[in-house]
Amino acid sequence: MSGTTVTATIVIGYLLTIANIGDSSAVLDTGCSILELTGSHRIQSNPEEQARLRGAGCTLAPLGFHLQGPARQGELGVGPLRLWPGGLCVSRSVGDLDAGPEVVPLPHIRQVLLPSNGARIIVCSDGVWDLMSLSKAVKLCRFKPASAATAALMGAVSRDLRLLDDASIIVVDMLPSDGTSWPTVALKANPKPEKSGGLFACFRPELDEPDSRDVHSAAPGHLAFLADLDSLRVYPQMRAALQRTHIQHLATVMNNAVGGKPGIDYTMHGANKVSLYRGYMENGMPRTNSSSTAVADVASDGANHSNHSAHSAGALVVSETSSPNGVMLREA
Repeated sequence: MSGTTVTATIVIGYLLTIANIGDSSAVLDTGCSILELTGSHRIQSNPEEQARLRGAGCTLAPLGFHLQGPARQGELGVGPLRLWPGGLCVSRSVGDLDAGPEVVPLPHIRQVLLPSNGARIIVCSDGVWDLMSLSKAVKLCRFKPASAATAALMGAVSRDLRLLDDASIIVVDMLPSDGTSWPTVALKANPKPEKSGGLFACFRPELDEPDSRDVHSAAPGHLAFLADLDSLRVYPQMRAALQRTHIQHLATVMNNAVGGKPGIDYTMHGANKVSLYRGYMENGMPRTNSSSTAVADVASDGANHSNHSAHSAGALVVSETSSPNGVMLREA
């Protein structure tokens, strides 16, 4: 069985809502500070998820030197911490039924108000974040238009000889309706410093971009989360409603269904699926116009921006861009 991560972003006026499952992280650039928008479910870097999995009796270990399964107890192993069986690096995903019932598709959700002068969002898969930090990615493309920003990030990843994974990159600029471009906004917020020169200038360590939450509340670049919640902990009833199964059990169900015997519904919503579907139909879910795009080459240039109207709304998913009600998030 295969699985996937999900990072979904919704913009309504100035309100940005982002929900993620897995480790396809997103960062917001104000031009003079950054804000990590996602809560990573990478097991190696998430002590809370490690405790949850171990408390449920799961086996956590890096890949063994034999490359055939988990490292033996006391063995250093290779690479990051993984969940066994399966060897997943993440504790949450959509799919991955063979990894056991503790790998759940319940997202971390955050909300923040966008600055009035505009902002940029960079969403990438772990193939990018395994090679560079959020700060480095922002600095690499801050003063470039979105189309050039995706090319710069992809170029940096392609040149790195450590690349062992595929890479997906999305860059979206959310700007006021006066036609201002993102490089102009970024330059006003953070003018490029004059080069100091000197013999040892190249040896100076590169400073990380400040976290928007740590910036003084009266200073440009300050942002604070309106909401920051883990749906698994805040809504435990969602966890109880999930019906996950081991791949062997799923195979049995499939075989029974093929043989004409009644099968069991092992979809993620389980018994709630039908009632949820009926509820959506009765309430009349709004339609959106969407188009599939090549993830590795998605961007929004300076002309594609939210008009910050209270009635505008846009949705951006890892492999899809949407443009309902006036917000334009189109392919570069």
